[in-house]
Amino acid sequence: MSRRMIRIVLAIAVLAGAGIWGVQWVEYRSAHVFENDARITTDLIAISSRVEGWVTDVPVSQGDMLDKGELIAQMDDREARLKVTELESRLGEYTAENEALQAEIKLVTAQIDRRYKVQVHETDAKRAALRTTTDQVKLRKSELNRLKPLARNRVVSPQALEKAEVELLNAQSRHRTAEAELAAAGARLAEIKAEKGRIDVLGRKRAQVEARRKTLVAQIEQQKLNVKDRHITSPISGVVDKVFVDKGEFVRPGQRLALIHNPSNIWVETNVRETELRHVTLGAPVKIFVDSYPDSPFTGSVLRIGSAATSQFALLPNPNPSGTFTKVTQRVPVKISIKGTETRPLRPGMMVEVEIVVTGK
Repeated sequence: MSRRMIRIVLAIAVLAGAGIWGVQWVEYRSAHVFENDARITTDLIAISSRVEGWVTDVPVSQGDMLDKGELIAQMDDREARLKVTELESRLGEYTAENEALQAEIKLVTAQIDRRYKVQVHETDAKRAALRTTTDQVKLRKSELNRLKPLARNRVVSPQALEKAEVELLNAQSRHRTAEAELAAAGARLAEIKAEKGRIDVLGRKRAQVEARRKTLVAQIEQQKLNVKDRHITSPISGVVDKVFVDKGEFVRPGQRLALIHNPSNIWVETNVRETELRHVTLGAPVKIFVDSYPDSPFTGSVLRIGSAATSQFALLPNPNPSGTFTKVTQRVPVKISIKGTETRPLRPGMMVEVEIVVTGK
């Protein structure tokens, strides 16, 4: 075979290989959505202070792993603790006063109830005595009325008539005495009933003390919260990304002290061109290339497709006031899950490249 034929065969082979590679490349490109402007993202939690004060200890530094509830920063809480002690002392006074009033109410109630029962019995006895004297007066009047005609006819002696009159007067005297005693017993009973108002006064006083005690309890709980707020802990199990304060600094309410994140809760955030968005579907497989692990790409899937273009959230929107219009391809944020980070940790902010599979092809 001549050299010319060999060159022709080699050229045909190269062209055929290039054509096959080109067809495969075109097919692969058409079956994927490529984005090289993607990055690892997570929920960065900014740890702030609710109160102002001096920082006495910062036991963590950048890169430290934290358990939930572990101390991040300690602020001076001496004054807050002394305030709690003062309030608890006042609470003890109110509690003692409340208990004393409660005991007094029980004692006074028992005394009044006992006196009331005794006086009721005495009043009933006086009322019965009054009924007896009333009957005696009626009997003596009847006896005197019976003797008067007999005395006029000299059937009975004048002495018998005089005796009947004296007995009537004595009966009437006893009746008036019984009435007075019954009235006095009724007055004493009314007085005892009126003394029950003392219980109401003590009850109102106790209610006032109880209200002040509850107010103080609320103040103590608030002050304990103030003490707790000076002991700043991690709300999650995660890693410290940045510490912004040092021991001895004075911080203000709302001032950022540290940034933390959960290393197991990361994902990829990318902005897909609107012209490619129709090829992206929820749950579509994704291949993720990270420079830190160039020989072993990660896998994931599409979790969320944004509902608005990124331009809608720009700090300086362009309303096009001049009337000159230039069409610019917009991008829509897409959230992608990522697997296999347990053995190959990733850091938020890392740049990655993604290939989103176009489902149905």
